[in-house]
Amino acid sequence: MPCLRKEIECKVFLIDNTNTFIYMNTNGYFSFSRLGLVMKRDLMENWKTNLWIFVGVFAAYLIAYLVSMSMFDKILYLERVPTFDQYSKSHWSFFAFIAISLLFYFAAHTMNNMKTRESRLAYLMLPATSLEKFVARALYVTIGVVVCVFVASLLADVAHFAFIPFFDNFPKELHVSVWASAWSGIFETISPFGKSMAYYASVEGEVLYRSQFWQYAWGYSAVLWFHSLFILGGNYFTKYPFVKTCGIMILSLIVLGYILSHLDFRDFNGIDDFIEQNEQWLTKKFVEAFMTLVTFCFTVLNWWLSYKLFTRQQVVKPKFRLL
Repeated sequence: MPCLRKEIECKVFLIDNTNTFIYMNTNGYFSFSRLGLVMKRDLMENWKTNLWIFVGVFAAYLIAYLVSMSMFDKILYLERVPTFDQYSKSHWSFFAFIAISLLFYFAAHTMNNMKTRESRLAYLMLPATSLEKFVARALYVTIGVVVCVFVASLLADVAHFAFIPFFDNFPKELHVSVWASAWSGIFETISPFGKSMAYYASVEGEVLYRSQFWQYAWGYSAVLWFHSLFILGGNYFTKYPFVKTCGIMILSLIVLGYILSHLDFRDFNGIDDFIEQNEQWLTKKFVEAFMTLVTFCFTVLNWWLSYKLFTRQQVVKPKFRLL
């Protein structure tokens, strides 16, 4: 589409799967209206796949509810009185694990709509810029997955009441919804503002406080970096992108562990001396902030490389390529 590259006004018509002619004015490099049309086409064309994905996410959260209910169904035999807070917290790990796993999995399948030659040709020929197509897929595997997770978990929360009669010893006090409480508890736990102050006692017994904001920020940046790695793998690999990306990450960790195990750390005594000499400004907070910045830069780099790979997509994929 040379008219898109040179930002020359070009009037085209997009035919979607409903045989509807959609007028599109493709002047400019980025247009929210074109972005919306690309996302609309993607949703309408893959509605069956999206429906089955939603059913799968719903089933995963419903199973999480049933597992937690089975745990508390037997708790009375241990002569313990369960509380709603305990029941709500039992869902935290399930909810968070499923959400993070889905975000990573679908990030690796960001180019799932371009697996075949025909699908690649159809998507590449859309009257939209490469940036608009890339952003559409990025929103699809990030914001779309988040919305899917919240809605599916909410429906699972409603559906789990139908299974309560199958648990004879399930406490009546727990016949309530835990969806809002579970998610709010997760957000409060991982929030750098909700848990931003950690206390410890000094030698004199005085309670001191230290902000943990940068510690949390470093953790978030690490998660975003891992997510960007799966985005990069999804744009590079056509077949089994999630498995291949995980394999490369595991292999890299093994190689790194092997290298570190054969290092003589006595050669790094100069680093310890440098830290001791500059301990006034080289604090833990400074290291956490620096590592957050470095991780964020690597995340941006992965997204940039992913976009470059996307712009070089071809109908017939080469056997090997770097970028």
